[in-house]
Amino acid sequence: MRIGMLRNMNNQLSVATVVNMDTLQSLAREFRQRFELSSGLIHEKLAGKEFIFNHDGKDTYPFAGWSEACDGELHPILPVQEQVTIASTDSSCILLGESFEGAVYAVRAAVTFSCAGLVRGYFRVGPTIVYLSAKGAYGLPADLEPFELRVALTDHQIAERIIRNAVEQKLVSALVSSPQISVVMADGSLKHPFELYPAKVSQSESDACLVGFSKSSSLVASSRLTGTVSKAMGPAYCAAQEGLIQTIVAKFSNDGLVFRLDVARPIAQLQRVLGLILYNDGFSVGYPESLRVAHHLSVFSRSEDCALKAYLSRRYFLKHLPAFGLRRMTLGGLSNSG
Repeated sequence: MRIGMLRNMNNQLSVATVVNMDTLQSLAREFRQRFELSSGLIHEKLAGKEFIFNHDGKDTYPFAGWSEACDGELHPILPVQEQVTIASTDSSCILLGESFEGAVYAVRAAVTFSCAGLVRGYFRVGPTIVYLSAKGAYGLPADLEPFELRVALTDHQIAERIIRNAVEQKLVSALVSSPQISVVMADGSLKHPFELYPAKVSQSESDACLVGFSKSSSLVASSRLTGTVSKAMGPAYCAAQEGLIQTIVAKFSNDGLVFRLDVARPIAQLQRVLGLILYNDGFSVGYPESLRVAHHLSVFSRSEDCALKAYLSRRYFLKHLPAFGLRRMTLGGLSNSG
């Protein structure tokens, strides 16, 4: 039916009779020439390569890993049999609604504690109500930088990420400063422009190490280091980038997936930190059990979403206006994304 509609549109619409097509045809030729100039290079880069097709914009991972490996040096991860406390944190943020001046979000964070291979306890913060408008951000543990606020006001998904990072930065700083905690793990990269590497961590006198654990990263999806690590017999890692924050790709079980880790501590401690994580946390398909539990403790259910909206209505005497989906209304039924 959709194909028939498109054919009818093609037959009925005659753009050439409405506007001068010379400029557009010239632009089309330029695009075609650009592709023809690049096609040889693209062929050289892609011909015969292993490939993963994307599914609805979601992160994917090859079932058997990449068969191609590189010359990266493979290091085994050996358990350090010392009982220490590992704190893992994750957070979630959802958009609750908007006024003509700003938007209201809810954010919640969770911290789990593991030791000797088991998750021993947890702590949750929130839900907390956050209001963002051009006049400022209200409800966050620290003020946003002016550029962060400007960016947050342009897109709800970016705003949710900035809110999560503000909350997690506060939690991570407190956890790293705790003398009872040896390793702090956070979900995500420590090197992302909007991510959560607090400056206080590098200045802290604590021995605690901060580790960013990334499920989605081009370094994992496309790096040949992944093939090297995935073929290792047992937990192992390869170094990818060195510096104040060292980046590696690693797996923590023989049949586990490969993940990107950002380790914010001196290189000399790297193997010890990985060994402590291996001994004191549990692993499901190679992912830390403490981070998995923290994720499930922080996410919002549909009923919680409804309850928070009811709370907002009662607490602030909101006048509920009927609304419609702008994207669906403007693009109609031909839109694949809705």
